[in-house]
Amino acid sequence: KSGLRYQDILQELSLTIHNSHLLTALLHQLPAKPPTMELQFPPNLAALRQDPSITQTPLAPNFDSLDLSIDPFLEKSCDLLLESIENHHTELNNHQYYQRSLAREQTKITQWQLKRKTENAARVAAKQTPLPEDEWQKLFKLPQEPSRLEIMLNSRQVEQYARQIDGFTAGVSGKMFAVKSNLLPGEAQ
Repeated sequence: KSGLRYQDILQELSLTIHNSHLLTALLHQLPAKPPTMELQFPPNLAALRQDPSITQTPLAPNFDSLDLSIDPFLEKSCDLLLESIENHHTELNNHQYYQRSLAREQTKITQWQLKRKTENAARVAAKQTPLPEDEWQKLFKLPQEPSRLEIMLNSRQVEQYARQIDGFTAGVSGKMFAVKSNLLPGEAQ
């Protein structure tokens, strides 16, 4: 009768809800929607461990999520990553050794060629036939270049193991940060 509408009475307010990280982690671990009926909680820990029907509720404590043991697959992947890094480092050292050896041999060849040129200039001045200047190819042997394919394969293998480890460490590192203060002795809590 007065001509008021709900748009005139109600005012829309923007609302932002922030959850703590622990609550967000709990919500992501819930297997199903929480039950609408009232829950009957066990009186103590022994009753919880004896009655399996209690552990079927979504908010029942899950002690498996508190286990700090590292996944065997993650441990094996870390070992393989370290081995791949060592192989990659070895291949890089081989390549650096090749570059140093090549530089030494090229220096020797350059010195030999300069010596041959001065010797040939002296022979021409004495009206003798000059010695061949391409004889260095028979005297000096350049080192063989190591395979670049090995370096590329090792670097790709390191990258692959790193990605696998990155995918599996999220759960373990979260647990480690949760109990960090208990793991490090002597720090203030």
